[in-house]
Amino acid sequence: MATTKIYKSFDEINKELEILKVEKDLAYARFKRDLEETKESLQPGNLIGETPKKVLSVLSTFSGPLKSAALTFLFKKLF
Repeated sequence: MATTKIYKSFDEINKELEILKVEKDLAYARFKRDLEETKESLQPGNLIGETPKKVLSVLSTFSGPLKSAALTFLFKKLF
């Protein structure tokens, strides 16, 4: 149940309004930060992650026909 606050002066009202403005500004700043973090996390490079780099580093240890067979196997599994 909501309670009604009774103010005794305009200074109390102004102080309450100032507090509410600061809270609103803080909430807006958090919203903007969260939005930017979400945009960044949805970038294609971030969606894929480190997996391609790890796969390529493992494949670089193979050579010649073994590397070719590993790549063929990998592409068949992916596509």
